[in-house]
Amino acid sequence: MRVCSENSTIFVSKSTNIQMGKKLVIIGGGFSSLAASCYLAKDGFDVTILEKNTTVGGRARQLKRDGFIFDIGPSFYWMPDVFESFFSDFGKKVSDYYSLDKLNPAYEVYFGKDDSVKIADNFQDIKSTFESIEKGSGAKLQKFMDGAEHNYNVAIKDLVYQPGEKITEIITPTTAKKIGQFFGTIKGSVRAKIKHPNLRKILEFPVLFLGAKPSNTPAFYNFMNYADFKLGTWHPKGGMYSVVEGMESLAKELGVKMITDSAVDKINASDGLVTSVSANGTEYDCDLLLSGADYHHTETLLNGNKQYSEKYWDKKTFAPSALLFFVGFDKKLDKLSHHTLFFDTDFEKHAETIYDTKSMA
Repeated sequence: MRVCSENSTIFVSKSTNIQMGKKLVIIGGGFSSLAASCYLAKDGFDVTILEKNTTVGGRARQLKRDGFIFDIGPSFYWMPDVFESFFSDFGKKVSDYYSLDKLNPAYEVYFGKDDSVKIADNFQDIKSTFESIEKGSGAKLQKFMDGAEHNYNVAIKDLVYQPGEKITEIITPTTAKKIGQFFGTIKGSVRAKIKHPNLRKILEFPVLFLGAKPSNTPAFYNFMNYADFKLGTWHPKGGMYSVVEGMESLAKELGVKMITDSAVDKINASDGLVTSVSANGTEYDCDLLLSGADYHHTETLLNGNKQYSEKYWDKKTFAPSALLFFVGFDKKLDKLSHHTLFFDTDFEKHAETIYDTKSMA
């Protein structure tokens, strides 16, 4: 039996009646795997994570070079309530594992030389900034954000925590009333209210984190703007890897075993049921297998038990990654905010090269 979600795949072996105490192997040690390991260990499973890298963290690992330490993945700590909710499920608090600073400014956006906008750490100041750039936009932003807040409460506080087993979890009386927002776009809803091109770009860019363009992302996803302007941008002391270390510590407290430098190269199955996985010449028996790796990659480990063909995957469009450069300085750069974004090239053409023409520009 295979149970799938957007970011992970669960393969059940030997018996569909999985009970506590059974061996469970997780492929990969990213955020989703670490979180899943905690819940499963809490429920009594014997959990082992197999991570191909020398440390866990997945795309949120660290790079250490010549005395410098870089977070190679995310740098925006948004939706702090989600992290609080996770740790509270285990009787813990975020502060038990790492400390947070709220950034002010949250970030600064450059549109050209000597042309930048700083986003403050509170909504009133953000409204004032908008108003100073475009008269009347402060009130329009307030109305836009009121809708974004309601969408956030629906999406993050309700839909996200559903198990993903049936369509009625996402089609509810509340979401049915918002059907129009699933046909409209972020781009359309922003431009109906805001005229200044720079302010439009500030409101449109957060959905890029979702792996999509503002022009084809449903307007419902303006809850990302609520996370940005109302909940603020935070930063863990010691860097984003502190979050990984916090989740890793919790998992180990719950009895999760972590084996690094162990790249899984094969999922072993018999009669359609998973029996074990192989990594670096070692076979790990399991009653339950959960893969935190990309779905397509996971299927390449299944040999003849694939659900989808390569032809199927060739037709799919994957969310893009990024080309990253890590540059270390031995002095403070005074004129840069903690997060500094440069929109000094055509925003729409940039998005088109990523999502449409898929070319480097």
